[in-house]
Amino acid sequence: MATGRDHRVDFWRGVALSMIFINHIPGNLWENFTSRNFGFSDAAELFVFLAGFASAYAYGRQFVAGQRLVASLKAWRRAGSLYLVQMMLTLVALGIFCWGVLAFGRGDLLHTIGLDAFVDTPVQMMVGLATLGHQLGYVNILPMYTMMLLMLPALLFLARIDLRLMLGASVTLWLLAAGFDIDMPAYPLPGGWFFNPFSWQLVFAIGLTCGFRRIKLGRAVPYRPWLMALAIGYAFLAFLTIRCNLWSWWGSLDLPVMIAGFDKTYVSLPRLLHLLAVVYIFANAAPTSVFSNISKDNLFAMLGRHSLPVFAMGTILALFGQVLKFGKPQNFLEDTLLIGSGLVLQFALARYLEWWNKAKQAKIQPTAGRTSPVPATYGAHAPAFAGRTIRRL
Repeated sequence: MATGRDHRVDFWRGVALSMIFINHIPGNLWENFTSRNFGFSDAAELFVFLAGFASAYAYGRQFVAGQRLVASLKAWRRAGSLYLVQMMLTLVALGIFCWGVLAFGRGDLLHTIGLDAFVDTPVQMMVGLATLGHQLGYVNILPMYTMMLLMLPALLFLARIDLRLMLGASVTLWLLAAGFDIDMPAYPLPGGWFFNPFSWQLVFAIGLTCGFRRIKLGRAVPYRPWLMALAIGYAFLAFLTIRCNLWSWWGSLDLPVMIAGFDKTYVSLPRLLHLLAVVYIFANAAPTSVFSNISKDNLFAMLGRHSLPVFAMGTILALFGQVLKFGKPQNFLEDTLLIGSGLVLQFALARYLEWWNKAKQAKIQPTAGRTSPVPATYGAHAPAFAGRTIRRL
């Protein structure tokens, strides 16, 4: 049974957060080197998969052990925290882009990231923002994650019976969402959420399954040479498709979009399989590989351990970056400074949070055999402190 913290999970979550930050500043030079340029899936799928994996430890063990109400309330409390962060990020996004309009005289900024509704139908938009219906561009992953946590007790209930039952139900919901266009409404606009929670729950559920298997068996999926060869082959096919622009070949297969397409809203099969292939490859890296020996002090592992505050800061910095980058071509020096400074600030935040957690947990050891005298000003309360060692501030 494996119950200790796997720093590889934190490491890859930190890598995903970094790539999300880079991708959230469109038009910068460094977005050409993130994972989405080398395969069908991107950092969002990896982040949600790892969120499901971590949930097996954070909530799943307690739920399966019989504390179902406590585990469910913890998950829903976390969902409430995500909702508050989403509201904060949305308000900050509005402020940043309105500042950009005033500072640079670029009124067209209000016609980006879904801000048109802010101008055209502000009353309806405010209702949409509060109910998570209207989500600004690049500020739309937390609502989906919130839904995952609200749905988590149902997944854990099925997992407690059998993991295969949970996974089967999740696959069924994924198929129904794609087949019948089931999605959360994007009020006041037509259509649904960009990250359809009824589709993305499968990515989360697969991560949850892998987490439970690692807890129980010590390994999420056993290593098989033929399975590794299959994963590497599929990842290479995805790489060739992206780098050699072989989209026409996929289109010639004349298959449904969910089987041969690359839809992100409904998590089409090619994207899902690519995520699983990449995760399998790196999860089964050689024991001597750097990817198998991640220390607690690794910078990306620190990012991953503090994913919510780091994500929030990264989103705010990326929104500022969008305003500063708006309408400008790629420039090596400017883009490097923009991306580099943003990443440095996120690493600094993670390092500060590490220090702060240690400071809160530290216990000052009193000098052996010495006690501080009780000051006379304690008056009548002096006997309650008599004989106790008083910590020095």
